[in-house]
Amino acid sequence: MKFLCHIIALAFAVAAHAQGPPNILLIMVDDMGYSDLGCYGGEVRTPTLDALAADGVRLARFFNCAQCCPSRASLMSGLYPHQAGVGDMNEQGAANELWRRIGSASYLGFKKEGVVTLPESLREAGYQTFMAGKWHLGQDESCWPGQRGFDRHFALIGGASEHFTGYRSWQKKGPITKFVLNGKQVEKLPPDFYTTDTFTDHTLRFIEESDSARPWFGYLAFTAPHWPLQAHKSDVAKYAETYRAGPDAIRQRRFERLKQIGLIPDSATLPQLDATVTEEAKQAKSERNEQWIRNYAAMIDRVDQNLARIVEALRKRGQFDNTLILFLSDNGSDEVRGPLWGQVCNTPFRKFKVWVHDGGIASPLIAHWPAGIPSSQRGKIVTGPAHIMDVFPTCLDAAAAKHPATFAGHAVQPLEGASLLPALRGELATLPMDRPLFWERMGNEAMRQGHWKLVRGYGPAAENGGIATSGPRTGAWELYDTSTDPGETRNLAAQQSERVASLVSQHEAWARRIGVVPREEIVKRMQSNDKK
Repeated sequence: MKFLCHIIALAFAVAAHAQGPPNILLIMVDDMGYSDLGCYGGEVRTPTLDALAADGVRLARFFNCAQCCPSRASLMSGLYPHQAGVGDMNEQGAANELWRRIGSASYLGFKKEGVVTLPESLREAGYQTFMAGKWHLGQDESCWPGQRGFDRHFALIGGASEHFTGYRSWQKKGPITKFVLNGKQVEKLPPDFYTTDTFTDHTLRFIEESDSARPWFGYLAFTAPHWPLQAHKSDVAKYAETYRAGPDAIRQRRFERLKQIGLIPDSATLPQLDATVTEEAKQAKSERNEQWIRNYAAMIDRVDQNLARIVEALRKRGQFDNTLILFLSDNGSDEVRGPLWGQVCNTPFRKFKVWVHDGGIASPLIAHWPAGIPSSQRGKIVTGPAHIMDVFPTCLDAAAAKHPATFAGHAVQPLEGASLLPALRGELATLPMDRPLFWERMGNEAMRQGHWKLVRGYGPAAENGGIATSGPRTGAWELYDTSTDPGETRNLAAQQSERVASLVSQHEAWARRIGVVPREEIVKRMQSNDKK
């Protein structure tokens, strides 16, 4: 049977090659939880994504880097974030005095030397490249998308904006934040501006104006459903009654649906609510938070509507079958709509964005490519762990392109990620389980190997569910068997002390190799600098 699957997959690979290299469309949303989409157990209306999943492949355990900048650095480089220079949220690079004093290149911003980006690699292989949406990998012009491999772009350079006005998200008046169109800063946005719609407009324009004789790589990075939670009224109206049952009921429904779909085992246990979610917190501001979750759902709904526009355009151009579409989120949902609803969005996992418990790092991944994925695989769920840094080699594999050893006169760091294409095509029954994967995010640390997950938070959750990163470390190492306990509900560290010690040793060696500065040391230096 395995031999037959291999022959079928090989036949599809030959057929796809006969059509020429595929177009590649990489779609990322911002701050969306694991189970928000319909095809991942959620109640948000996502018929376009559900159809792509039904005719493609879903990954059950796909992981990101817990926050915006690190995930994007890993996506664009095929490396761990620290290797790419994004060990923390530093958009100013060496101009940021505080991070300059940390004294490590792992924290000074997205590296220009020794890192080749995904569009740079694909452009070397003959691809046209374009992007629209959130960049968040450096404010300086030398870091903009046009300098990192994109032929054309309409980019929000920073991390967020008001969705209808383009103002900075923490301001209620102008001017607009920094948007760049093909290297020139935009002074005025269109009168009907809405981030999700406008980013799609530019993507469609780039596709329409591309040379049909050459393959293209497109990167569409939505800011939805990132704060501020702003949506079209017509979309919000669809969810007027959806969340009236309350977060506990919605969370339970998602949990049962995830079991039915096969994304979590029947043995899974729904985690207890975070300690910050007290009875008082459940009642406080419940009406406001319910409005926010309706807005949040409406924002995801609008993403799906816009993806329908793209699918239609690809069909009209005759490019749909030979376009590899990959859809993912940059991190888990945060706690801004209230920690209770935040945990609903991350069902069946614990915690939120920035944490490296799976609520912070688990993402959907949908892959759709009719010309390259056998029909026998369509609708399948691929198990085994994968990481956002695997997207880069997956795209190179699909394009039959190579990762250069040198670029712009500098030696290039080898890719840390591995291609997912064999698993997507069914050549592997599951993704390799023995490969260790590691995380460090503002002192929160984790690793996975096999079905074991080692994790610790830097400190306890704040009242709003956020993390505490400025005081002494108080979090202890925890250990979970994710094969039966994906929600990280039964800490086995005390019973498995030798295993914990072995995994901790591996994590420490990894941290030294990629340049992690211990958070305790960063806190010490930050506090020292504050006094100067």
